[in-house]
Amino acid sequence: MIVRDGRVLMVHERSRRSGGGEWWTLPGGGLEPGETAEDAVRREVFEETGLIVSDLRYVLEMPYPSGMTSVFAVTVADGEPRAGRDDGKGPEPLGLDWLPVPELPIETSGVAVPPLMVVLPTMGPPVERAAAGDR
Repeated sequence: MIVRDGRVLMVHERSRRSGGGEWWTLPGGGLEPGETAEDAVRREVFEETGLIVSDLRYVLEMPYPSGMTSVFAVTVADGEPRAGRDDGKGPEPLGLDWLPVPELPIETSGVAVPPLMVVLPTMGPPVERAAAGDR
Protein backbone atom coordinates (compact mmCIF):
# COMPACT_ATOMS: atom_id res chain seq x y z
CA MET A 1 0.00 0.00 0.00
CA ILE A 2 1.22 3.45 -0.89
CA VAL A 3 -0.53 6.02 1.31
CA ARG A 4 -0.14 9.78 0.89
CA ASP A 5 -2.22 12.47 2.59
CA GLY A 6 -4.82 9.96 3.80
CA ARG A 7 -5.27 8.40 0.36
CA VAL A 8 -4.06 5.07 -1.02
CA LEU A 9 -2.70 4.70 -4.57
CA MET A 10 -4.78 2.29 -6.65
CA VAL A 11 -4.23 0.92 -10.17
CA HIS A 12 -7.12 0.84 -12.68
CA GLU A 13 -6.97 -2.16 -15.06
CA ARG A 14 -9.12 -3.88 -17.69
CA SER A 15 -9.29 -7.56 -18.61
CA ARG A 16 -8.17 -8.49 -22.12
CA ARG A 17 -10.77 -11.27 -22.26
CA SER A 18 -13.94 -10.69 -24.25
CA GLY A 19 -16.61 -9.41 -21.87
CA GLY A 20 -14.03 -8.94 -19.11
CA GLY A 21 -14.44 -6.18 -16.60
CA GLU A 22 -12.44 -3.33 -15.17
CA TRP A 23 -11.16 -3.11 -11.60
CA TRP A 24 -9.08 -1.14 -9.12
CA THR A 25 -6.30 -2.93 -7.27
CA LEU A 26 -3.24 -2.18 -5.18
CA PRO A 27 0.03 -2.05 -7.13
CA GLY A 28 1.60 -5.49 -7.09
CA GLY A 29 1.95 -8.80 -8.81
CA GLY A 30 3.69 -12.12 -8.75
CA LEU A 31 7.19 -13.24 -7.92
CA GLU A 32 9.66 -13.89 -10.71
CA PRO A 33 12.00 -16.91 -10.38
CA GLY A 34 14.63 -16.29 -7.67
CA GLU A 35 12.98 -13.03 -6.55
CA THR A 36 12.22 -12.26 -2.89
CA ALA A 37 8.84 -10.77 -1.92
CA GLU A 38 10.57 -7.48 -1.11
CA ASP A 39 12.31 -7.39 -4.52
CA ALA A 40 8.97 -8.15 -6.21
CA VAL A 41 7.30 -5.25 -4.36
CA ARG A 42 10.03 -2.84 -5.50
CA ARG A 43 9.84 -4.08 -9.14
CA GLU A 44 6.03 -4.16 -9.35
CA VAL A 45 5.58 -0.72 -7.78
CA PHE A 46 8.06 0.75 -10.27
CA GLU A 47 6.52 -1.08 -13.26
CA GLU A 48 2.94 -0.09 -12.38
CA THR A 49 3.45 3.42 -10.98
CA GLY A 50 6.94 4.64 -11.92
CA LEU A 51 7.62 5.26 -8.21
CA ILE A 52 10.79 4.07 -6.45
CA VAL A 53 10.32 2.22 -3.15
CA SER A 54 12.57 3.66 -0.44
CA ASP A 55 11.20 1.55 2.43
CA LEU A 56 8.71 -1.27 2.88
CA ARG A 57 7.15 -3.14 5.79
CA TYR A 58 5.25 -6.42 5.73
CA VAL A 59 1.68 -5.89 6.98
CA LEU A 60 -0.31 -9.10 6.52
CA GLU A 61 -1.15 -12.12 4.39
CA MET A 62 -4.66 -12.23 2.91
CA PRO A 63 -6.71 -14.18 0.35
CA TYR A 64 -6.76 -12.91 -3.22
CA PRO A 65 -8.45 -14.39 -6.32
CA SER A 66 -5.18 -16.02 -7.43
CA GLY A 67 -4.29 -17.30 -3.93
CA MET A 68 -2.82 -15.89 -0.73
CA THR A 69 -0.96 -12.62 -1.15
CA SER A 70 1.34 -10.54 1.03
CA VAL A 71 0.49 -6.89 1.69
CA PHE A 72 3.30 -4.42 2.38
CA ALA A 73 3.15 -0.81 3.54
CA VAL A 74 5.43 1.08 1.17
CA THR A 75 7.25 4.40 1.36
CA VAL A 76 8.20 5.83 -2.01
CA ALA A 77 10.61 8.54 -3.10
CA ASP A 78 9.10 11.91 -4.00
CA GLY A 79 7.47 12.09 -7.39
CA GLU A 80 4.16 11.72 -9.13
CA PRO A 81 2.93 8.28 -10.16
CA ARG A 82 2.29 7.43 -13.79
CA ALA A 83 0.47 4.47 -15.27
CA GLY A 84 2.72 1.59 -16.28
CA ARG A 85 3.46 0.63 -19.88
CA ASP A 86 1.13 -1.84 -21.54
CA ASP A 87 3.23 -4.93 -22.25
CA GLY A 88 0.38 -6.64 -24.12
CA LYS A 89 0.22 -9.38 -21.49
CA GLY A 90 -1.98 -9.51 -18.43
CA PRO A 91 -4.55 -6.81 -17.70
CA GLU A 92 -4.48 -3.57 -19.67
CA PRO A 93 -3.37 -0.63 -17.48
CA LEU A 94 -5.89 2.25 -17.64
CA GLY A 95 -4.63 4.68 -15.03
CA LEU A 96 -4.00 5.42 -11.38
CA ASP A 97 -5.80 7.36 -8.69
CA TRP A 98 -5.54 8.17 -5.01
CA LEU A 99 -8.59 6.85 -3.11
CA PRO A 100 -9.52 7.67 0.51
CA VAL A 101 -8.20 5.30 3.18
CA PRO A 102 -11.04 3.91 5.33
CA GLU A 103 -11.19 5.36 8.84
CA LEU A 104 -10.10 3.09 11.71
CA PRO A 105 -11.65 3.19 15.18
CA ILE A 106 -9.45 5.16 17.60
CA GLU A 107 -8.83 2.12 19.81
CA THR A 108 -7.08 0.12 17.07
CA SER A 109 -3.44 0.36 16.06
CA GLY A 110 -3.98 -1.56 12.82
CA VAL A 111 -3.50 -0.51 9.24
CA ALA A 112 -6.56 0.17 7.06
CA VAL A 113 -6.46 -2.05 3.97
CA PRO A 114 -8.84 -1.02 1.19
CA PRO A 115 -10.61 -3.71 -0.82
CA LEU A 116 -8.01 -5.22 -3.12
CA MET A 117 -10.22 -5.44 -6.15
CA VAL A 118 -13.44 -3.80 -7.26
CA VAL A 119 -14.89 -4.97 -10.60
CA LEU A 120 -16.73 -2.26 -12.51
CA PRO A 121 -18.96 -2.56 -15.58
CA THR A 122 -17.48 -0.85 -18.62
CA MET A 123 -19.35 2.45 -18.89
CA GLY A 124 -17.36 4.23 -21.57
CA PRO A 125 -13.80 5.27 -22.32
CA PRO A 126 -11.40 5.09 -19.36
CA VAL A 127 -10.17 8.31 -17.83
CA GLU A 128 -6.55 8.59 -16.75
CA ARG A 129 -6.42 10.69 -13.62
CA ALA A 130 -2.91 10.08 -12.31
CA ALA A 131 -1.74 13.55 -13.25
CA ALA A 132 -4.93 15.35 -12.18
CA GLY A 133 -5.15 17.33 -8.97
CA ASP A 134 -2.61 17.63 -6.20
CA ARG A 135 -1.11 14.45 -4.83
